[in-house]
Amino acid sequence: MGVIINNQNTKILGFALKGRPSIPSANKKYETIEIEGRDGSLTRFLSYEDLKFSLTFNILFQDDIKQKLREIKGLMSQAKTLSFDDSPNFFYKIKQAQVSDTESIIRRHGVFSVDFVADSFEYEASSVLEYVNPTKLLIRNNTTYFSQPIIKIFGEGNIKLTVNDELIELKNVMDGIILDSEKQEAYLADVNKNSQMVGNFPNFEIGENQIICTGKVNKVEILPNWRWLT
Repeated sequence: MGVIINNQNTKILGFALKGRPSIPSANKKYETIEIEGRDGSLTRFLSYEDLKFSLTFNILFQDDIKQKLREIKGLMSQAKTLSFDDSPNFFYKIKQAQVSDTESIIRRHGVFSVDFVADSFEYEASSVLEYVNPTKLLIRNNTTYFSQPIIKIFGEGNIKLTVNDELIELKNVMDGIILDSEKQEAYLADVNKNSQMVGNFPNFEIGENQIICTGKVNKVEILPNWRWLT
């Protein structure tokens, strides 16, 4: 089985996964609150922890394993996304990737492992949704968790978006504006536009999500960033 890292299949790069991968489920983080006079404690869900997993690889048919290892370490130092070639439309967002520091064993057997730290979810590759002259949109989230979309609005003037009854006001838009819910930033190109936005960045909850556009909106492009609990 091959692993796809930054859209490059490791089998083509000269190394392949050894055995089936075992990816753990994300653990939940809770806050525990003790209240005097109350039996038991109160717990509040905070977030999901990072995923931590290790994959073992075989180096394939290489005369110079040491040079191949240099190339592998370079690739892993820049790893941003990881998927498996039997399920290429789903990927993990990689935060850290550390190659095992056992070069003598690698040179002798051509086997090495990589420890990964990834975001808590499995993401689904999705196309940009495009709507021309929109007034009312319905977006359905069929995953197991809410998503944090990137929404690009083409328009001008004062614009209002109502997403699931939450109002977002965009002031004095000229060429357009991008709302990035994952980064919690409003911008266009490299220019910060946070001062032109009033309201919370939208999420797409599980099920049906309604967006109402008010003002001069010529087009809306949405990258939904669908994600699944592992």
